[in-house]
Amino acid sequence: MAADTIPARLLRRAEQMPGRTAYLEKVDGAYVPTSWGEYADQVRLAAKALIALGFQPGQITTILGFNRSEWTILDLATMCVGGAPAGIYATNSPEEVHYIIHHAEAPLILVENDAQLAKVLEVRDRLPALKTIVTMRGTPAHSDSAILTWDEFLALGDGVDDAEFLGRIEDLEPDGLATLIYTSGTTGPPKGVMLTHHNLTWTSAAASNIVELSPETRSVSYLPLSHIAEQ
Repeated sequence: MAADTIPARLLRRAEQMPGRTAYLEKVDGAYVPTSWGEYADQVRLAAKALIALGFQPGQITTILGFNRSEWTILDLATMCVGGAPAGIYATNSPEEVHYIIHHAEAPLILVENDAQLAKVLEVRDRLPALKTIVTMRGTPAHSDSAILTWDEFLALGDGVDDAEFLGRIEDLEPDGLATLIYTSGTTGPPKGVMLTHHNLTWTSAAASNIVELSPETRSVSYLPLSHIAEQ
């Protein structure tokens, strides 16, 4: 039985209500639902893609872009394999982007579009740990083999056994690092705030005692996901 961690909660919810809506995403002007079962499958495949790339427990992924389903999928997938995601504000300059990727020693970054990709490419030669850049859906493919489209990235997960994925989740501990939240840096370089799975689950429980929630509750994601309040 997996410990009470964020990935374990995701898989448990998917098992309890696989057909219920987990999130809705606006596509061509209409909100398209994704079920908890589908959401868990998306996270599973992204996690297996990370394993295929050699991602190790304790490593960090970075995410540069505004709120998208790919953002949360990679966020949770990173936790699943024993790593920690670190969001970067979409408004950050190339130098600010460089600081966080370099500080986190991240081997992988997910970027929203070509504009965000350009920021990374501008400072790439000063990021020795960065091996893979993944682009969100809608971004054209690049000839550079280190830059993968979202579909190319996910395809890497097809060759990884589910047992390895589940084993990574079984190894997680509630007091293990779940995410890094970088401060805005107004009084100096941004600080990476280390939050454990227990930090996140406790805060979720506290919030649910303040706000009345149900499976029918709908909320709009509008604060940047790189901010802990939106997460």
